[in-house]
Amino acid sequence: MAGTFANIQKEVGQDHSLRAPYLKEIEKNRGGRAIISFFISFQSQTPLSQVDADMIEEILVNTDTSRGVTLILDAPGGDGLAAERIIQVCKAHSDGDFETIVPSRAKSAATMVCLGSDRIIMSPTSELGPIDPQIPFKIGEQWQWVAAHHVIKTYDKLMGDAIGLTQGHIEPYLQQLSQFNATQIEMLRASTKLSESIAVSSLQKGMMNEKGEDEIKDNIKLFTDPEATLSHGRALNHDMLKDCGLNIELIDLNEELWKNVWNLYMRSKFVVDRDDFGSKLVETLENSYRAG
Repeated sequence: MAGTFANIQKEVGQDHSLRAPYLKEIEKNRGGRAIISFFISFQSQTPLSQVDADMIEEILVNTDTSRGVTLILDAPGGDGLAAERIIQVCKAHSDGDFETIVPSRAKSAATMVCLGSDRIIMSPTSELGPIDPQIPFKIGEQWQWVAAHHVIKTYDKLMGDAIGLTQGHIEPYLQQLSQFNATQIEMLRASTKLSESIAVSSLQKGMMNEKGEDEIKDNIKLFTDPEATLSHGRALNHDMLKDCGLNIELIDLNEELWKNVWNLYMRSKFVVDRDDFGSKLVETLENSYRAG
């Protein structure tokens, strides 16, 4: 009975020992590379941050990375600077052989991490997403997440119309402009440029190292231009990304590698989604770290 109870506790709690075999198989599938899985709940109140970069580096410092680093990443958005730091850490410890695997969704700042890798491994159902900044913005009586691009565009149009007004009343324009803060608008412009700059810089050092800045910007408009995707949550799958010039390795859903990745994904997702506010899970074959 004690053995049965212990097994039930492991199954319900999704102990690391239940996920380790899949990490081991993925390690074999990828030729002995160092495998790190990093999951953040999509209902999480703790998005991608600088702390995550430190945790990943702590793991890599104590891991044999001589055959390269593979980061299995499933996460929503977060800090673009943290994404840039994670890229730097993984590339430095992998001697320039850094790949990402997207089991399901790597969005926003997590997409930026993928763009900084040397290779992105996806299945036909994997998703990347736009990287343009989002901010909380009050519309009527409700706060909503809105693309910084749309806030800037609305502000610029109102300001332009108000300046160019030759007849009629200016009061309606002033009333609407009062909802904006000029300093915040400039910060949003800078944030938008920063996201694109990080993506372009990372690609120039990785999978697009033979292309110029302007060509890269043109190639990745699906990621940076909200007018192209219409929604920050838009799924950018392999078919949509064919013409972006990215180094994407498409894995069939029936391949052994993908079966192991999917088994790991389902078990890891169960762990990070159990808390009401979501959590993070960072694991290697030997170690497991969880943050709430």
